[in-house]
Amino acid sequence: MPDRSPGGAPDQSPHPPDQSPDAAPDRSPDGGHRAGLWSLLGLFAACVPCALLVVEKLGSSLPPVPLVLAVLAALAGYVLAVRAVVGERFGQYPRRSRILVWLAAAVLFLGSVAVLLVFRPPPPPLTRMSGARDVAVVGFAAEGGRQDKQVLDDVAATFAHDMAARVPTATAVRSYAGEAKLPLAQLADTHRGALERKTARFADETNAEVIVGGLVSEDQAGQTTLRPAVYVRADQIPDSPEITGWVLGAPVLVAGGWQSARARAQLTGELTRRIGALAQFVDALDTWRNGSPKEAARTLAGLFDAERKDGTSGFVPPDLVRLFHGHALEAQALDETGPGREKLLAAARADYLAIGPDSPASRRAALSLQLNTYRQALGPASGCKPGTVRATDLAQASKALRDLAADPGITELGRIKATVNLAQVEQCRITAGLVKDDGTVERAAATVRAAQGLTGSADLRALAESIAATNAAGRGDLAGAVDHIRDAIAHGRDPVQRSVWHGLLASWSLERCDLATGRKAWQDALAQLAAAEHAGRADSARLRQYEQISATELRRAEERCATSR
Repeated sequence: MPDRSPGGAPDQSPHPPDQSPDAAPDRSPDGGHRAGLWSLLGLFAACVPCALLVVEKLGSSLPPVPLVLAVLAALAGYVLAVRAVVGERFGQYPRRSRILVWLAAAVLFLGSVAVLLVFRPPPPPLTRMSGARDVAVVGFAAEGGRQDKQVLDDVAATFAHDMAARVPTATAVRSYAGEAKLPLAQLADTHRGALERKTARFADETNAEVIVGGLVSEDQAGQTTLRPAVYVRADQIPDSPEITGWVLGAPVLVAGGWQSARARAQLTGELTRRIGALAQFVDALDTWRNGSPKEAARTLAGLFDAERKDGTSGFVPPDLVRLFHGHALEAQALDETGPGREKLLAAARADYLAIGPDSPASRRAALSLQLNTYRQALGPASGCKPGTVRATDLAQASKALRDLAADPGITELGRIKATVNLAQVEQCRITAGLVKDDGTVERAAATVRAAQGLTGSADLRALAESIAATNAAGRGDLAGAVDHIRDAIAHGRDPVQRSVWHGLLASWSLERCDLATGRKAWQDALAQLAAAEHAGRADSARLRQYEQISATELRRAEERCATSR
């Protein structure tokens, strides 16, 4: 007989006899199963980023292809694990529920990656060198990927070791091959933005003055060629932007390949010669800027002679050596009088004239030539008093400098230098009574002020402000002269020049009866000159002369200002 309900009606339930009508399909795991599921997904999400970190640590020794395959394998393993879990536990669920589980798994994975990246210890800092002439070797990159990276790193380390003993001007030489992550392959490209930025950060971190790298290529016959490259920081040689940043040198043929010890030794010798010449050039510019022009000229002359003797090109163009050799000779001439001064100026002029019109340094040579003309036009007295200068030469230099200041083919720094030199020539012509003041000097000072921040412009601004100060004093504007000379002192670094400018500040302040400023300025002038004497830049007789002048001016100012009250 059919079963009946309590009301006597037959049971019409579609459920099987062994399942109650209130039971639901077992499609969702209980609490324990659910916790186990998410724990499993969390474990997968944490393990994969950890695996990626291990791969990252090995990345320096893994070629790019295996590295990418390892990363893809880790990600694929995680995806397969999540897929298996979803298929087993959520196979009967609607599509929307499965998508939500995938999204949750992705969030877990990304969250674990973010946590690991946040708490990951930073990479160890690169070794910082402490000298002022340090050279860092960052290694060599293979063009076409046919060279063994470890072999190239070994060559870089050997080169750094050998160069440390052969370059006397270098404080330290260290190889960072394998540590520095610089995209040296960009040396072959026209645009090197990423390489330049990363190299600048590397230079700041390691304190390297010169950085050495290069590109290695191999032809079908197995012959190896190295194109060495150097990076020089702009703040190290602001006077020579031609060789700042990365510069590729002439290729060097490694005839015997890396397996030949003799070939490696020959390569190291050639690279050392080139880097050594560059280091000497940078050192010579530093020596010249810091008041030893005679020593700088001797070093530059030796570089030029060595270049002609070897007959091979280095990183420093010969015309650039000629240019700065002339600058060093002119700097010597400033401390000379009479025939000695004229001889040095003539020798510097010969250096500038030897630089041809097709040379990259031709415009700089033309600019230096006009400054040389100005200095020779001052005559034996080296002053701008009426009747003592060669008016025709000054007029010619003024015209040429105006043209150079407007020349679009010259660098911005070159145009500013031409503008300042023009102000120098025009102020001399005004002082000598040859022309009227047409505002050229004030405009030059304003031009340099507007270019603040440009590498190498600080010294030019100091010179421009000192010229403007003399111009203002000549017009009787002592307040303006004081403002300009203060600005010159704020931007100039040379102790001899600063002693002169402090002396002018003292004289003009005392003339205005500003005794406190005058006393302080004379004290500063004597301190600067004493420092210059200690560095061999000035003699004791000049210091004694300044002491006598300061005492006399202070006494007269005190008497004059007391009676005028």
